Amino acid sequence: MIADDITDYYLEHSQPTLTTSSTASLDLPVIESWRCIDIRNHVIIRGRIFNHPKYSAGKSLKSSPIQGYLSKAGRVYVTTKNSMYELGTPHPDFAGDALDWVHNPNHQLEEKLTYWGE
Repeated sequence: MIADDITDYYLEHSQPTLTTSSTASLDLPVIESWRCIDIRNHVIIRGRIFNHPKYSAGKSLKSSPIQGYLSKAGRVYVTTKNSMYELGTPHPDFAGDALDWVHNPNHQLEEKLTYWGE
C-alpha cells in the first residue's frame, strides 16, 4: 500500500455532500485537512482530529501506520493496528510532495495518535 492508494480510494468512494440525516457515521474520530504520506515503507496520515475523547477538536496529529481502508455509505475509514478513523475533507493545498510537507516547521508539534478503544 502507498499513500496514493488511499487518496485514490477516497476520491472514488467518498460522497462530498454527506449530511448527518442522509448517511450515518460510525461515530469515530474524524481526521480533517488530512494528507497521506509514505514514510519508511509505511503510510501515515497527518491532519486535524475531531470527535476524539482524548484530544481537543482540531489538534494536529500524525497517525500510526495505516493497515487498511474501507468505505461505507459514502464515508471512508482507515485502520491502524489499534484504531479506526473516518477521513473527512483532504487538505486543499496538498500537491503531492510529501517530503516538503513532512519537513514543514508548522507541523512539528503534532501528536502521534493511536486511539485505544474504550
